Amino acid sequence: MTPRMLNVGFIDRLIRGLLAIDLLALCLASFIQGSVVGLALMLAAYAAYSGLTGNCPVYAMLGLNTRQRTEP
Repeated sequence: MTPRMLNVGFIDRLIRGLLAIDLLALCLASFIQGSVVGLALMLAAYAAYSGLTGNCPVYAMLGLNTRQRTEP
């Protein structure tokens, strides 16, 4: 198994974490209803994953990297 490249910077990770929390809160507060709930939860899970791990497969496919070399 190859190690995943870290390609998500600190600010990007922070925004993704806040997005995940906001989407989850909207679903729990019933502001998002119907079939959109599933989509919102999937997006929240993906944002949480990429925010916590620092790896975004979509960024990797597109060749993007928001991480600075000095970031751990």
